[in-house]
Amino acid sequence: MAICSISLCKDYIKFIQYRSGCPVEEVFVQLGGRWKMMILSFLLEKPRRFSEIKNNIPNISQRMLILELNFLENKGFIERNVYEGKPVKVEYSLTEEGQYLDRFILMCREYGEWIRE
Repeated sequence: MAICSISLCKDYIKFIQYRSGCPVEEVFVQLGGRWKMMILSFLLEKPRRFSEIKNNIPNISQRMLILELNFLENKGFIERNVYEGKPVKVEYSLTEEGQYLDRFILMCREYGEWIRE
């Protein structure tokens, strides 16, 4: 099964062509969406197993979590560590680039708490 249909690829190419070049837009292209910042925020505390992430992020489907983790890994924000054993243990953790986002993530948390009040 293909991950990307031809029409989706064409839409993505159009999207890339018409980006403004604004640095804020680039942040939202990389980290926007409902789940990415929640995942990064959760991993900021310590490395986590897939099930820990899934159980602590309400309403995310397994498929969506896999897609988001793959995206963040491909962009270099997180790494997937596999530890041999029975059963095999897989943990996700922030890379150095992902850890660079710590102040930004903490500011987003503070802002989220502020607007909830």
